[in-house]
Amino acid sequence: MAFPRSSEIFKGDMRDIRDSVARPSLDTYYQVNFSFGNFDKWLSDVDDASGPNSAKRSQGSNFMRKMSLLCTQAEIPGTSFVESTVVGHHQGIQESFPQLRNYPPLNLVFYVDADHVILEVLETWMSYINPIQTNQRNINAYSRFNYPDDYKEIIHLSKFERDTFIDDRLKGDYSTRVTNYEFVNVWPSNLTSMRLAYGDSNVLKCNIQFLYDRFFTSFHKVDNGVVPTNTPYGIVNSDDVAKSIDLGEPPKRSDYGPNRSNQSSFAAAKRNFDKNFGKDLTNFL
Repeated sequence: MAFPRSSEIFKGDMRDIRDSVARPSLDTYYQVNFSFGNFDKWLSDVDDASGPNSAKRSQGSNFMRKMSLLCTQAEIPGTSFVESTVVGHHQGIQESFPQLRNYPPLNLVFYVDADHVILEVLETWMSYINPIQTNQRNINAYSRFNYPDDYKEIIHLSKFERDTFIDDRLKGDYSTRVTNYEFVNVWPSNLTSMRLAYGDSNVLKCNIQFLYDRFFTSFHKVDNGVVPTNTPYGIVNSDDVAKSIDLGEPPKRSDYGPNRSNQSSFAAAKRNFDKNFGKDLTNFL
């Protein structure tokens, strides 16, 4: 392909490119979902009544949803290749080829809640990876690693924009997409120390570094007005949740008569169905 011609260099009015340059992505619109499927193993020694997954300490939700809400910083991952150099395939030419793909660590920052759920979950997770096999106060105490299949988890990162979940009727035919990252076989590798000091009070933050085997990305459109919810059960968004729950058929206008009282009955039945629909989805999530 030849060098670009002078006619291919943009020399138009700023109004011609306004829609492209005036719509950047903002770094404050994201969500981290902790799709843990093995937490029943590495949290098995924690009392359910007073543990991090209890209703009181997680404020009626679960610890994974609380971690998602308190994750104040995340990273869109990069990647790199380890290259190998080949000389001699072409006279006087040195060529480079990819040999191995590297995945950098995933760094997350959490606000530490007053119930210390974040700290207990991360510390319990790391202690399960390499637990002390004897009494921890024994001088001759020793540790032994658990199997990776028991503590490696899945984490999802969703990057969206402020107009992603706005109804299509307000945006015309344009569809904003959501970028989803899935990190496979995640485990915590470095929990950074947190400084405590007298003086002005600040929100305590927890920095954690995760290692993983690989990640893969999905660029797709989700239904506008529906927040993506990833779970260990393979559910990607609320439409999949609705398909997995028997909510019955919605009322149809054709099943009611044409007069005003019948139409009022149809409106009441539809409101009742929509109310139960939202309640069932909330209970499932």
